[in-house]
Amino acid sequence: MSDGNGQNGTKFNGGARWAGVLVAIILAAGAMTIQWGVVTTKLQQLEKRMDEFIGEARSIRGEYQAMERRVSYLEGKVSGMAASKGGAL
Repeated sequence: MSDGNGQNGTKFNGGARWAGVLVAIILAAGAMTIQWGVVTTKLQQLEKRMDEFIGEARSIRGEYQAMERRVSYLEGKVSGMAASKGGAL
């Protein structure tokens, strides 16, 4: 079917073109939605892991402070024993 200008079925070609654009937009929106979900999930996993590291760091800091107190106590005892003997370390 020709309309005399050498164009066959221009209404159909224009509709197919718009349908292609619409399908591309829908696919792109779907892909972006899926990607957003993947990124959000990864960020949540990262946040959970960071919270675990923070908890471990607090625990280690508490252990370190307890160890420092013990060492200070022992240094005080050694220092006191040396002073009572009249000598210095």
